[in-house]
Amino acid sequence: MTTRTLCAPPAAAERADVPQPAQALPPDIAEQADLDARSIARVMAGDREAFAVLVTKYSDPLFRHALNMTGSPDVAEDIMQASFIKAYSHLGEVRGRFDAWIFRIVANGCKDWLKNIRRSHVSYEEDDQPSHLTTPDEELDRSELRVDLDWALGQLSPSLREAFVMKHVEGRSYEEMADMLDSTVGALKMRVHRAREALQALLEEKYA
Repeated sequence: MTTRTLCAPPAAAERADVPQPAQALPPDIAEQADLDARSIARVMAGDREAFAVLVTKYSDPLFRHALNMTGSPDVAEDIMQASFIKAYSHLGEVRGRFDAWIFRIVANGCKDWLKNIRRSHVSYEEDDQPSHLTTPDEELDRSELRVDLDWALGQLSPSLREAFVMKHVEGRSYEEMADMLDSTVGALKMRVHRAREALQALLEEKYA
């Protein structure tokens, strides 16, 4: 995706249901946030190519999260592309860190997709479940347990899957998760705990 395909000036776009950014700005990422803010200012001043800097910078981590959530490279790519288009159209609404803001747009896109899958009663056979979950350090070998874990994750609600993936697949801290999702550490610890309990129950039932 390039910004050449994005035609509507951000200032002209009507306000949409776009997630609001988190308020806190951790000191260790203040410099990076400032660079993003400068890129945004350039886009708002008419330099649409400056948006390509943000796309290049965040495409990989956003794609990995979408892939971990959906299990489909094609769906992950579609969600990421749609999220960047939405972000470009509403760039003037950013009031904090761009990375947290665009992450929440992608995260909401993933959860909406998962909800639609459930609503339409679309299901996958266990053997057809793709094993696309990745860790920050290495790809895990495909195994029976891995396939079963992917299956069990697919049974979780979107919010529980999101919390588990961010904590145990992507290796994020609770503080980072709270910042990216505009939530609290306590609430996310509870979600991860509930996700673990649900996964344990699903796998115990499967292996019984």
